[in-house]
Amino acid sequence: MWVETLTNSKGTRYKYCERYELPNGDTRKVSITLNSNSAYARKQANIELQNKIKDVIKELHLDPNITMYEVAQLWLEHTEPTVKISTHLHHKLYIKKIFTYIDTSIPIVKVTPIMIENMAYSVYYKEGLSYSYAKSLLTITRAIFKHAKRRRLIKDIHEIEDITIKKKPFSHTDIAKKKNKFLDAGELKSVLAQLTKIAPRIALLIEFMSLTGLRIGELLALRYCDYDKEKATININGTLQYYYKNGSDIKRGTPKNIYSVRDVTLDTRCVKILNSIITDNKRQSLWFKGYEEQGYIFTAKRGNPYDMQYINKILKQVHIEGKHLTTHIFRHTHISILAELGVPLKAIMQRVGHNDPATTLSIYTHVTQQMKDDIVEKLNSRNS
Repeated sequence: MWVETLTNSKGTRYKYCERYELPNGDTRKVSITLNSNSAYARKQANIELQNKIKDVIKELHLDPNITMYEVAQLWLEHTEPTVKISTHLHHKLYIKKIFTYIDTSIPIVKVTPIMIENMAYSVYYKEGLSYSYAKSLLTITRAIFKHAKRRRLIKDIHEIEDITIKKKPFSHTDIAKKKNKFLDAGELKSVLAQLTKIAPRIALLIEFMSLTGLRIGELLALRYCDYDKEKATININGTLQYYYKNGSDIKRGTPKNIYSVRDVTLDTRCVKILNSIITDNKRQSLWFKGYEEQGYIFTAKRGNPYDMQYINKILKQVHIEGKHLTTHIFRHTHISILAELGVPLKAIMQRVGHNDPATTLSIYTHVTQQMKDDIVEKLNSRNS
């Protein structure tokens, strides 16, 4: 502590100053002005300066022992009002994964870049999880550290921000995985035949997905008012949210992004499926007392939109060799169908609501390459 003498027309006063270091390494100055420079005044000034320092640290939540896990929870709380419920849930799942590698009791100031790098390395190279998943974990980790920096819990995060993970060389396994992302015509026919025996309405729902490329949330959010029967189009303007605090309510949210809002033209089979489902819904509303009309098209027996987990549970009863069946595979299947028909890439992206061509292009490229191989095979067989 040092004292500065302040003199003006009103007299002399004394400014007691103290410089201190925050737990994150930042230095600050605090001061208090008194009328006296006596030993008692110096003692009182010291007490008040220390209290001021404690108040600053408390206000900034600057705990030198605050853990990375605690900062992650603060970040979750901070971002929750700004993102969709489903996005918030995904954030929680990513954080859960991160702390299977990072000790929840370690202070954030002691988390080193090599710890983060080892986490991403283990997830991608050892566990064999996807490159995009490992990148997402790094993105969430960077966001946590940026939040810590804004709270002045740490000073420098450039080494954390510089962490990258190198993509593995392309392998035959990767080629097989790409092929497993969609079904060919024979596989799709088999799926629909099996589903028709298990759950006929789900079979129609799945067939509709494969003919339109809708995301499952978009499909379940479809209402009667979104269907233009005369023009044979549906307007995609919402998605069903599955994770919400009040589980008894249906939450209809906005689509994934601005590109997801679109009109989708329907072929004859799609129109027939919709009209069949709508007619069946009307029959159920008249004959089944428990049916509550809510305006949705693809509904279970009580009028609520189908639960996605229920649909995936039904799909688990269907077997196609080498294929893992979820609702999303039928969206990819639609992309493959359009690619086989020679539809331009941009038109496919517009139809399925993609803004990033990466996913569309990976399926499109694989299918068109397969078509080229088939041409050569047919030519060889013709010449033999």
